[in-house]
Amino acid sequence: MASSSRWVLTCLATLGMGAAAAQPVAPPVSTESAPPVAPAPRAAPLVGVIAASQTLDLAPLVEGRLDQVKAHLGDRVEAGQVVAILETRVWQLELSARQAQLQAAEAEHARAVLQLEHAKQKSQRQQQIRSYAAGEEVETAEQGVQLASVDLNLAKAKLAEMKAQVAVATETLEQARIRAPFTGIVSEQYVQPGMLVNRATPILRLVREDLRLRFAVPQALATLLRPGSEVWVHVARLPQPLKGVVDRISPELDPSSRHLRAEARLELSPELRGRIPIGLVVDVSLPALTPPGPTAAKP
Repeated sequence: MASSSRWVLTCLATLGMGAAAAQPVAPPVSTESAPPVAPAPRAAPLVGVIAASQTLDLAPLVEGRLDQVKAHLGDRVEAGQVVAILETRVWQLELSARQAQLQAAEAEHARAVLQLEHAKQKSQRQQQIRSYAAGEEVETAEQGVQLASVDLNLAKAKLAEMKAQVAVATETLEQARIRAPFTGIVSEQYVQPGMLVNRATPILRLVREDLRLRFAVPQALATLLRPGSEVWVHVARLPQPLKGVVDRISPELDPSSRHLRAEARLELSPELRGRIPIGLVVDVSLPALTPPGPTAAKP
């Protein structure tokens, strides 16, 4: 009987332990707050290049010897300012000769006008005394009017020709003064005074103060780029990035790099104009170009 009782107690103890093991155990409750979720890493910046909105090599429109260079490397010039002058002595003599010929043509024109007026008055007098005058005199007076009209037309043509020649000589003399077509900064001087120059000989290089950004976007972001998108340009040693607005986008991807070329207009304060060199390689960030993640499936 004692052995049977011990066997029953052992079975009950075993069943109790199994039931306890079968019950789920609640996890311990932590009094500490959950750790913060780390922010998503920012996309690596793109690479861009600072470029001028316009660059132009200034060359003369006429051939001659360079007399003066009035703007040099780093100088800021205004639109219309004279930056170089060719020797003009020969062209000034040419203009003086054309002006003298113009004065002679004007005198001939005035003489032809007076002769025509005189011929008309003579013809009118002959018409008034037609009944008393011979028919030959009337005919001669009419022919005189016609000849005077022809002389006047010739004088007008000569006068117009001389005016055109004076205009050409004046324009040639003006073209000897090379002017800046826009406000900018001289970035290069190619020749020195005393050298012969022509249309194929640049004298100075002029760049606009307005700067642009040229960069490329990988094809993964190409469909997200739009005109008006903001970009931020990070320039070394500047405390704040520069803001740019995309205004030019290529319609095709580069076949070798699979990148889309784009340009942005930089917004510069007056203090920064002239401080950022053209050709500078910079980092470009496009905060608005974030590829969308996969959408959650609807239940």
